[in-house]
Amino acid sequence: MEDLDIARELLSLILNTEIISLSVKPQEITMEYTTSDKTTINIYRLDFVAVFKQPNGKTKKALIELQKSKRTTDIMRFRRYLGENYQREDVVTENGLEVPKPLEIITIYLLGFILDDVPVAIMQVKNKFVNAVTGEALLYEPRDQFVRLLNHESYTIQIPLLTPNTKNKVELTLDIFNQRYKTADRHILDYGGTQETPLLNKIVHRLTRAIADEQMRKKMDIEDDLDSKFQDLDSQIQKYRQELQSQKQELQSQKQELQSQKQELQDKDKEIAALKKLLSKK
Repeated sequence: MEDLDIARELLSLILNTEIISLSVKPQEITMEYTTSDKTTINIYRLDFVAVFKQPNGKTKKALIELQKSKRTTDIMRFRRYLGENYQREDVVTENGLEVPKPLEIITIYLLGFILDDVPVAIMQVKNKFVNAVTGEALLYEPRDQFVRLLNHESYTIQIPLLTPNTKNKVELTLDIFNQRYKTADRHILDYGGTQETPLLNKIVHRLTRAIADEQMRKKMDIEDDLDSKFQDLDSQIQKYRQELQSQKQELQSQKQELQSQKQELQDKDKEIAALKKLLSKK
């Protein structure tokens, strides 16, 4: 996706709209990772600023946030990044002047796992504008910034559900990333697609060049090692959370038991007091 030509065509295909221009806003984190040669690697989170061509002929500028994950536990990471982007501004032209303004946000999630109760490979969540009193949908989409900047559109792509047996151009293109094409070398996919498109050819050529680059393969090995360690750490965190939840439930159970015993003692005190009162009358 660092190849802006490929990124522009692929994002246009996913969003089903023409992107006139695309620029990348990399969020770079430098990490020291201990290897035999003390390699330093840069981890990028890619956000794109896109200029769209609208049906009315006008253009619109928006921020596209692209995230991928192999694990369901990355939800909080997604939320954190989204929160950061809601605070970002970019330069837009208004009345011939360039001014900093917040942009509309479109999120795209590429998932290496299958969500519960979502049986489709590509799901779009789009803003729906409804009169809450009558329940009727508005006849037009509001253009007010209050509405546009406080809500966002999203696309969720479940890679395992993609299939090459489709005439849909989006699924056909994204299927090249499907892990069912994995080989003994986990960095190489034996792509078995039989249909070709100009965009697919560009992606194949780009990936072929990348896998032939020794430095790139070295970085992928390091990223795999890091990912494995992150998975181990995440598993430990989940285990600790489960243990804490179990301890919390046990403490709650003990608290209820103590409360019950306290109530029993109070009831016995009342019985004793009643007996004493009865005996004193005799």
